[in-house]
Amino acid sequence: MSALTAVVQIGTAPPLGGGVEPAVVAHLYEGGIPRFLAYEVTSGADGDPAASTGSDGPHLSRIPGAYAPPIEDDTAYPLTDLLLGTYREGSAITQRLDTLSQKAQANYGRTFREMVFASDVEWGSDGYGRLFEARSQLEAHPVEAVVAVGFLPGVSDEVRLAIEENRDRLDGATPRLTAGPENR
Repeated sequence: MSALTAVVQIGTAPPLGGGVEPAVVAHLYEGGIPRFLAYEVTSGADGDPAASTGSDGPHLSRIPGAYAPPIEDDTAYPLTDLLLGTYREGSAITQRLDTLSQKAQANYGRTFREMVFASDVEWGSDGYGRLFEARSQLEAHPVEAVVAVGFLPGVSDEVRLAIEENRDRLDGATPRLTAGPENR
């Protein structure tokens, strides 16, 4: 049975105080193969979340598919891939990443979002070169977005370490949220 073991929020720093104004929220479920389910956070007219949802708070729109990061690889890219598939606006080289995604669409029939959430892109597959180039470009340039990671009790050491190593490779604000004193 799978269980929620981590939450990733990607967005911008609020004008006052700390934290993150999320544009994307991703939930990592473990049990068998770890998988991320991701949601875009939208609000109504003039930034009023209630205007679009009829309720208090933001509206979450599920991104179709799930992302199963290859955690066991020597170098795992769970956060990098989430950024490429959901929120490239947070990178200093957004225009270059958008161009690479458009080239992948033209050449292979799928964008980075589709590569991350709807297909299996591994070494030697169509589009892997574009995705690898985009990963390298994203990690080599400043990430202006805030990428907040919260680990819940029960997260495996393998997954936690893969996410933390990827977080360290991102050149930007990546705070760690905790869910209790037993977290490491």
